[in-house]
Amino acid sequence: MSVLYLHSTYEEPAQAVRDAATRGEVSIVRQNELTPGILLAHKGLITGNQLDQNTMMTMRDTLTAFLDAGGRWFFNGHMVRPLIDGLSQYRPICQPKRADLDLISVNRHPLFDGIDLEKLETNKGVAGFYGRGCNPPPPGAVVINGLGSTHVPVDWVWSRPEGGRVFSHSGNDLGSMGREWGLSPQLARRIIDWAGGGTCLSTPVFAAKASQAETKLAPAETYSGMKSSRSRKRRLIAPSSGTYYHIHSLESPRYEDTFDVVCAPEMLADELRPSDALWVPCRTPAHRMIEQRDVVLRHLEAGGTVVALGESRSDLWMPGIEFTSVPTNWWWWLEPGADLGVSIIAPDHALLAGMGRKDLAWHLHGWFRPPEGAHVLATDREDRAILYEDTVTTPGRMIVSSLDPFFHHGSHFMPATTRFLDRFIPNLKDYLNA
Repeated sequence: MSVLYLHSTYEEPAQAVRDAATRGEVSIVRQNELTPGILLAHKGLITGNQLDQNTMMTMRDTLTAFLDAGGRWFFNGHMVRPLIDGLSQYRPICQPKRADLDLISVNRHPLFDGIDLEKLETNKGVAGFYGRGCNPPPPGAVVINGLGSTHVPVDWVWSRPEGGRVFSHSGNDLGSMGREWGLSPQLARRIIDWAGGGTCLSTPVFAAKASQAETKLAPAETYSGMKSSRSRKRRLIAPSSGTYYHIHSLESPRYEDTFDVVCAPEMLADELRPSDALWVPCRTPAHRMIEQRDVVLRHLEAGGTVVALGESRSDLWMPGIEFTSVPTNWWWWLEPGADLGVSIIAPDHALLAGMGRKDLAWHLHGWFRPPEGAHVLATDREDRAILYEDTVTTPGRMIVSSLDPFFHHGSHFMPATTRFLDRFIPNLKDYLNA
């Protein structure tokens, strides 16, 4: 038996994971191919922050049995669907200041031996990638690392009374941290070693987690779940990939009334009507929509509307899109004379009503070459399109952007993205219903 790496992303796993697979230490399995038998045949499980938690909920009993048999689970990300008994919903730090994101060792763990936590705390000088809150540790869990003076438990290990262990890292994938220092491969190898049964804790004497951590955390939210509507009016439909950021963005009280239908991408063929508007949220794992390419094309050919936001590779599942990715500069605001260079080209367009260039400025992932006749709404510093409307490629309407607000709003990271959605959502609904 080896460690199971559950592959939920469109992109390939990190090189360190692929190397481990070559050595026979890891089995890489696509999440849609996971069966109870496959999980129970392994002794370790690693899941990333694009885990489809909706689908994983259907394997709750199997996951429990895997742990009861002594399995180890390394969980990256925000736990928004408690997947086994004893786990609780992720809670962010409420309005964090920079000092609230300081990374502090609480109990030593071999995974971090010899690693300077300051090299994990920031990414190009920007804090928050490592974590901005916690998956609340269950009774008996040992806090490894905390955030800020109250040691908000961003990393913890739980030896379950029923058997098995869970390591929770409530931030971006731990195996991607410390990249600028070359630490990511080392962390990935250590995660694999831990999941495979490696040494778990460095000392039998543990410090208690700070009792003040609770005072820093926002309350847990209520998520409404998937939903449908039989309304004959134009509906706004969002495919959710079950990632924590989709669940938080599409189901939490702030925006849940925006969408008439929230369903898995695989259900779109049963839901879409020509009068509907399909809004594919950013960072939808691209393979989920590539499989729905014919559904999307039929919708556009029937005169429907599709809104496609960034980091979902819309160029692979929508017609006529030419996209060029660029290296992401997320530290631009720390540079002298900071200006991301975003410009609003069509300030009078209804989609941008009441919005200024700062509402579109957090960072950029790439640009488009729109077809002749498309309406460019916003550009980057080189006057290349980052948001445009296309009513010429198909009989329908495509609203396309490389911006990724749902991911960051759903990650409780970068307030500008929430400000963007607060304005863009009502603008879009008014525009579609005009």
